[in-house]
Amino acid sequence: MKKIVFLLVIMAFASCSKKEDNSRTTLSITDSQWYLTRNNYGGGMVYLKIVGSTNGDKVTVRTYGDGVVSDANVELDSRKNFNKDVIISFTATSVPSGEFEVSTKVMAYKDADTLGVALNSGKLKY
Repeated sequence: MKKIVFLLVIMAFASCSKKEDNSRTTLSITDSQWYLTRNNYGGGMVYLKIVGSTNGDKVTVRTYGDGVVSDANVELDSRKNFNKDVIISFTATSVPSGEFEVSTKVMAYKDADTLGVALNSGKLKY
């Protein structure tokens, strides 16, 4: 009798399956392009064109403008895809004279779960 109960317990554990965890936030960036523009006052802007998708409810991109840090919202379509140009940083009256790099963080939010992806521009020059 003990062998039959033991065998039934083993079969019960073997037949259990783990459901996929869809509560984790995903963020897929399929394309990112960095580019520069100048203004009429000698300053300039660093842009990031970002394309991707998420299973989250919200996506933001960290921006820096003359020392002010904020997060720009990225609109999601009905399939939770996004395609957005974001000004990552700007200077009002001057631009760097040599090569420079800029970085940002893309954040996806789903309920209480958050996922961040760091992006770096590589070498840029006005």
